[in-house]
Amino acid sequence: MKVLKKIGSILFCLLPVLLAFGIQLIVSIAGVFLKLFLEIASHPESISQIADPDFMMSFLMDSQFLTGISAVYAVIAALALGFWYWKRFVPKKQPRREISSLINPWILASLVLLMLGMQYISTYVVAFLAAVNPGWYHTYEELMKSIGFGNVTPLLALYSILIAPISEELIFRGVTLKYAQNIMPFLAADIFQAFLFGVFHGNVIQGSYAFVVGLFCGYVCYKGGSIYLSILFHMLFNIFGTFMPESFFYSGDSFVIHLAIFSAAVCIAALGIFLYRRGIDKRKHMPEAYTNSPD
Repeated sequence: MKVLKKIGSILFCLLPVLLAFGIQLIVSIAGVFLKLFLEIASHPESISQIADPDFMMSFLMDSQFLTGISAVYAVIAALALGFWYWKRFVPKKQPRREISSLINPWILASLVLLMLGMQYISTYVVAFLAAVNPGWYHTYEELMKSIGFGNVTPLLALYSILIAPISEELIFRGVTLKYAQNIMPFLAADIFQAFLFGVFHGNVIQGSYAFVVGLFCGYVCYKGGSIYLSILFHMLFNIFGTFMPESFFYSGDSFVIHLAIFSAAVCIAALGIFLYRRGIDKRKHMPEAYTNSPD
């Protein structure tokens, strides 16, 4: 009976991700039908091309359309999971929290350092997987191009640096991690939510570095006692990844230089974690109501 109850609790932890996937599926289907309706309404002759796979592929792979679908889904998911998170995990009566009890210069600097280290570590994770299976990287590259990362639009920037971090943190480091912590140690819960975060991205390359980054997002949220900190870290990571040119990363063939960069990235990430722990210790004392609260 205890085993069945444990399995049931683990399966329950999947509900936030399943809800997010369901929202994504519904929004995508609705978006396709709306786009087809508008296309036929404005160009009636295009109805004869609907059965043409090439036409449908080019029609649906429009980067603005894909970004718009992603943004709408993420907003709805953030609202739904945010409400779930607020109802289940945020105390209804609590004193007003001062900003100094949440973040300080130490914490901000540590998140920047951790983000920089994780950017380069993620780059080498991608490079390793691309060497193992070039097809994985080709799929990932085509996906990034179809979304529009080759030419970042204002909508894509808004989605990448604001909407997606809020939505994904509420899904994975918010509801999923909190439920998982109720039935397993934090390390296992962190791996669990990070694994789901990776799988949710739908491809090996993006899923692999999302898993690695997700582990640190979970740590930032747990250690800092607030999902706002993991949202901030996620935003910083996406800002850097969205706007930094490829020339910022070394692309030569020197193994020694690559090893030195990777080693430096690990050291920077480790320094970020060290400073983060120091920053948490130096925060203004939080009211007792927050000691067991996610926020």
